[in-house]
Amino acid sequence: MIVAGIGATLQLFRLSVDFIATASRKDAAVTEKLEKATPAQLREQLRSSRRSSLFLSLQRVKKDTSTSINAPNEHIDSISNTQHSKGADVEQETPTIEEEEIGLSSTEKTIIGISTIVNFAFFAYFLTVCIINGTGQGLEDALYDAVPMGCSATAFFIATLLCMRDYWRSRFTLVSRALHTMSALILALGALFRITISDETPSNIDIVSLSLLIVFAIVALIECKVVPWPHAVMKDEKARLSLKSILVVLKPYFWPDATSTSATLNRIRALATWVFVIASKACTLLAPIYLGRASTELTRMNYDACIRNVIYFCLLTFAGFFFKEAQSLVYLRVAQAAFVQLAELAFRHLHSLSLDWHLKKKLGEVIRSMDRGILACDTLIKYLFLWLVPAIGECLLVTIIFATYFDYLPLAVTVFFFVFVYIVMTVLMTLWRKKFRKQVARSDNDWHDRATDSLINFETVKYFTAEDYEMKKFGEAVEAFQTGSVNVAASLSALNLAQRILLQACLATSLSLTTIAIRDRMNCCIDNGCIDGNSECCSNLSGSCPGMEIGDFVAVLTYTLNLFTPLNFLGSVYNAIVMAIVDLTNLSELLAENPDVTDAKDALQLPATNERDPDTVAEFDNVRFHYPSQPEVNGLKGVSFKMKKGTITAVVGSTGAGKTTISRLLFRFYDVTGGAVKVNGMDVRMLAQKSLREKIGVVPQATTMFNDTLGENIRYGRRDATEEELDEVARAAQLTEFIESLPEGWDTLVGDRGLKLSGGEKQRTAIARCLLKNPPIVILDEATSALDTITESSVQEALDRLGNDRTVLVIAHRLGTIKNADNIIVLRDGMVAEEGSHEVLLAKGGQYADMWNMQLSSTKTSTSSFGLDVES
Repeated sequence: MIVAGIGATLQLFRLSVDFIATASRKDAAVTEKLEKATPAQLREQLRSSRRSSLFLSLQRVKKDTSTSINAPNEHIDSISNTQHSKGADVEQETPTIEEEEIGLSSTEKTIIGISTIVNFAFFAYFLTVCIINGTGQGLEDALYDAVPMGCSATAFFIATLLCMRDYWRSRFTLVSRALHTMSALILALGALFRITISDETPSNIDIVSLSLLIVFAIVALIECKVVPWPHAVMKDEKARLSLKSILVVLKPYFWPDATSTSATLNRIRALATWVFVIASKACTLLAPIYLGRASTELTRMNYDACIRNVIYFCLLTFAGFFFKEAQSLVYLRVAQAAFVQLAELAFRHLHSLSLDWHLKKKLGEVIRSMDRGILACDTLIKYLFLWLVPAIGECLLVTIIFATYFDYLPLAVTVFFFVFVYIVMTVLMTLWRKKFRKQVARSDNDWHDRATDSLINFETVKYFTAEDYEMKKFGEAVEAFQTGSVNVAASLSALNLAQRILLQACLATSLSLTTIAIRDRMNCCIDNGCIDGNSECCSNLSGSCPGMEIGDFVAVLTYTLNLFTPLNFLGSVYNAIVMAIVDLTNLSELLAENPDVTDAKDALQLPATNERDPDTVAEFDNVRFHYPSQPEVNGLKGVSFKMKKGTITAVVGSTGAGKTTISRLLFRFYDVTGGAVKVNGMDVRMLAQKSLREKIGVVPQATTMFNDTLGENIRYGRRDATEEELDEVARAAQLTEFIESLPEGWDTLVGDRGLKLSGGEKQRTAIARCLLKNPPIVILDEATSALDTITESSVQEALDRLGNDRTVLVIAHRLGTIKNADNIIVLRDGMVAEEGSHEVLLAKGGQYADMWNMQLSSTKTSTSSFGLDVES
């Protein structure tokens, strides 16, 4: 009987999972519809929701409804909505799954049809056998024969219902398959166990039932094996949340590393958190037993024993509270250590990703995903592992206590199913309520936007005397918001009412069953010679007269109330967990990104010199490359040139010719697709990135600064530099006069990205930073292209100092700045069109000469318009 009940329960679990999955998909569809709705459509949807609501009579409920049983729930919901729905632009879009039978083979369709027929036929058979066995026998025989058949019939009925709800198995997921298979196997094993342990010869019905259940198990296994997994069509499909990703992200909460304190201390705290959780639940589960014993002793006027049990009850209750508070306090330090570890992990991972990834991503989205993902881990641990799992574990343990300690299986089954229905109902109604909360969020944005837009255009409204029109639109928006608010309050009252009905029904049923068990035990004791059914004599007859004592009535009442009290928050907790999983998915996708450029396992350090060719510092050897987002016909197509030691090599060409790409490849922001980039004779792909980049300095075209002091921005070139070294590079970069003119000198804050500095000041700061790094190779990426003529002249002098005794690569836009370069590379369509010094290239009369003449002509035209004479 118990085994058959477990099989039916697993199918019931499967049905509840399917209900929740369907409700979640409908919620996703509502979200998508709301995202696309215009304000007018949104108002109409709210009015329609109000007219069609099953709880129309509750719409007059005021907003103080939130003070009822589920008030803490609504408060958590509002906080969660504030965090995750501060505007439609941050609303997470749930991926939708399209149901379709397209793609199923004839074999798969046949298996689905057979499974449906088998489920229905076996339901009819076991229901018929249950009815036959339940009539014409004594109560004990009827229970022994009819209940297992009834449980089996229930299991097949639920399986048939699921076949009808999801005929093409579009929701036949891993959980559904596991529950279906386990149910089939348990039913078959239960029938086999029933025949095995029976002393009597198995009846024909038992043999037929066993055969049918074995057939059902085989069909279930074949169905799970043959039927394909649901095809999910995801919008903007990304990496899925894998088990490995979850373990990596949540590991710090279970096994943290060292932070400000040692790893051992952090891990002791993490372990202590779970120990306190278990201890708290253990005390909570034991306390009602002593309260029941105290009540029983009180009815027997055994006052000493009553007081002793009351003291035990109070001590256990306090211990449960103490361990709960201890868990909360210890968890604060665990969460702190985990937050630090996760933040460092995510931050380090972001710095390990390629430049191409950063160029394609929006920084705000990345930071938000990282921030929310870390907070989601804390939410998931707090609500799922520290709240929901212990609460469900408590429910299961209470049913076990009712079935074993109190030895009353009907009570255990009753409480279990009431709790199960309570959980499923709360989750389904929470999903139903989400559409009202989302509508309110949208309508709230709508009426505020309407008011803001109207007031900003105050003059326009007056020009067209549109005050009444604006008032009408504003009133409609406010009405829609208030309508949605009433729907939210009414749906909350409906949830509270449904929860209270289930709670009171569970109390009434469980206490009635307890009363019946107490009555039967007392009558049994009296029949066995005890004068009073509540005496010590009755306690000695526990083997002959099992059942419950008077005090157990109080224990059952306490257990039931303790079970349902935390479940009042289930709706909000479920919503918080779902949102946390969404944010955790985003973080895991971020951590799942792999860098495009990585060090080889046997990566070498950059040698100090080129042993084969001491005069060559860098070389591009038939380099081919195109960006990942570009077609192969674009990019570099066999570029070859050398950079000699102590010389200046300039790269020029039209926009898009690949000038900046040359510098990025030298710095190894990307790996070439063909050929090789060599530094000191070594292919950069064989070198450790850090050793390569330590030897290269860069002055970019658009210099950005940290929002810190001027001194710290320059010191970024070498963090251990002395004050004397800072002064020296400042003089070389012609920054001394500027720094001395500042009231705070070196301690002047430069602002976000250096916005408080002019273009020339930022460029000179970048030059000083590069000088402080003192690299043997310097890249100047159009370092003066955005400066005016006077500032450019000043910066150019600083650049000349930077290039002394260094190998320099100049990415040039203004050809006048590279006239003195030792070698000039002219790029065209990703190839080297010309190469040579300024004079040589002018003499060739090719592309470089054309570019020089065009710039010279443009300069003459520009200066002559101001009345200036230009000397060629």
